[in-house]
Amino acid sequence: MKIKQITYQYRRDFEAVYECESCGAEQRAGGYDDRNYHDNVIPKMKCPKCDKSRIDLGIVGEFIPTRYPEGYQI
Repeated sequence: MKIKQITYQYRRDFEAVYECESCGAEQRAGGYDDRNYHDNVIPKMKCPKCDKSRIDLGIVGEFIPTRYPEGYQI
């Protein structure tokens, strides 16, 4: 799954539309805007339709910048 569009963000919490790179299915879910979430959690997210993740597909994710720098206290 990859982030297609962030629909709402308050501080580091956000809600986004995720899209599966395998089958194109979309899912709306929440998330947390930090490096751990973008680098470790999103690649392991499984598609509810085809049950595949970025790791299963062998896709190396692109770098997604966070809104606030790492370690910044909000």
